[in-house]
Amino acid sequence: MDLEQINKLIKKGILVCPLTKKRLMMDQAENRLCVIGEERCYDLLTSGRSAVPVLLNDQQFWSDYALSSERMNKEYGRQHALAKIIEVVRRFFRADFRTAASRRAFKQVFHENSPELLIISIGGGPSRTDDRLINLNIAPFDDVDLVADAHALPFADASIDGLDCAAVLEHLANPHLAVKEMFRVLKPGGKVFAVTPFMQAYHGYPHHYQNFTLTGHELLFKAVGFRLIESGTCVGPVFALVNLTKRFLAEYMPWGIRHLLILFWAIIGYIIIKPLDLIVNVRPNAHVLASTTFVLAEKER
Repeated sequence: MDLEQINKLIKKGILVCPLTKKRLMMDQAENRLCVIGEERCYDLLTSGRSAVPVLLNDQQFWSDYALSSERMNKEYGRQHALAKIIEVVRRFFRADFRTAASRRAFKQVFHENSPELLIISIGGGPSRTDDRLINLNIAPFDDVDLVADAHALPFADASIDGLDCAAVLEHLANPHLAVKEMFRVLKPGGKVFAVTPFMQAYHGYPHHYQNFTLTGHELLFKAVGFRLIESGTCVGPVFALVNLTKRFLAEYMPWGIRHLLILFWAIIGYIIIKPLDLIVNVRPNAHVLASTTFVLAEKER
């Protein structure tokens, strides 16, 4: 975001202290955001025209958390040209053939074409699924617009038009609290689209606390008051099978033949077998072994 966008959010009373939920004001002289009527202030990281508010209750804890994850820093950090080329190749092999239903559900979060829509991607970055999304994450990585904790969102009650939350809930120590926060900040009629793993191996950023069945995923949102619009398989069983097999080879095969086996499986599994999800992941029982499931939920008017 730029300073003009941040000032607009402040004037509308949308950006608030994550601890007290009191309104913030801009202190441009000190390059920070302060709570009106209190001494509590938050850093504002500026670079040229862009600015990233750091709205965390415990900045040191989350700084240590983010820095402790080698995988997160590698994926979210700045990459040189060769690394970017390698990443493009990896994305080709990681194509997940997600369901048409999940893609349609994501689009429903953008229920209007208004440029004033405020759609937050919780856990967003290092890329942007849609140019209209504002990426929120726990550290100022590339393409992160706002640093904050999903357990304590820095937005006023009923101030956000829509939310996107992909591959995040499994990394949260208290996902119920995070979903409760989503409900609080959404406007009545606002929608949240969430994608969460089911059949996936441990993958810490730096921690991985839980996966969800489709039933558990649905219950998580209904329990705080959301109305469920749609749910189902996002990434299917064949993708789960291929990825878990690759992880098995990487974790448990002898070092001498490990890389050869992984290369062989990449050719067979990723190019030949994985596209079978185009057939399997549309079946009603695909969620039984799905890699990820999705939920589209609404805060009723």
